[in-house]
Amino acid sequence: MQFRLVGLLAASQCALAVHSGGQNCSLTNRPPSRARYLKFCQDYNAQACCIPGHDLENQVQFENLIAGLGPGCKNPMMYPEVRFFYCLGCDPMQPHYTHGDEIRICRSFLDKLWRDPAYEDCGVMYSNPCPDASWDFDPYMCGDTLLLPKQHYNNNVTAFINAFKPPGLEDFTFVSIDDTIIDGARIDSTECWIARTYSSSGATRLTTSSWVGTATFVAIAVAAQQLLR
Repeated sequence: MQFRLVGLLAASQCALAVHSGGQNCSLTNRPPSRARYLKFCQDYNAQACCIPGHDLENQVQFENLIAGLGPGCKNPMMYPEVRFFYCLGCDPMQPHYTHGDEIRICRSFLDKLWRDPAYEDCGVMYSNPCPDASWDFDPYMCGDTLLLPKQHYNNNVTAFINAFKPPGLEDFTFVSIDDTIIDGARIDSTECWIARTYSSSGATRLTTSSWVGTATFVAIAVAAQQLLR
């Protein structure tokens, strides 16, 4: 009887893995797991697609983005949407929004990111590419340039996020998905990433998988009762 229950549990775990897509995280090449400790991307400590070293890289890249903006602008709490975007690689749902070499981002998030007046008032620091790719330079050692991104990228937020990609996700292209809702339905039903802070709740983002987990538990309980009869 015990062996049969163990078998049911194993089968349910396999079903959940298949439901989640069976994809590994891009940064770790393994399924998401509980992080040891994330400071910059702390929203994902319970379940993450990254490890503390990736978290530190995200923080360093953000700090370089604002490092040379001057005392009237530099503020560790500025550009919150960019902070969230840099943490995309830590989101346990990251594989879910990744298709081939594309990662799909919800337009509602990009619109919120782009509304920040600081892009015009302060700008961002762009790390210049190193002149000789044969040398293993730290990209932040090759100098930087102050940019007004709305002017530089012709008011194209998608071009901006593809120039300032999250650490470790440089090989991906980020595409905008129109998640506008009209008459109760989305214009484009393609699933897309939005920062957890701006989703209605963490539970909402995982509604389907949570339902599957509950249904599986109920099925196991019923099976157990049948075995005990």
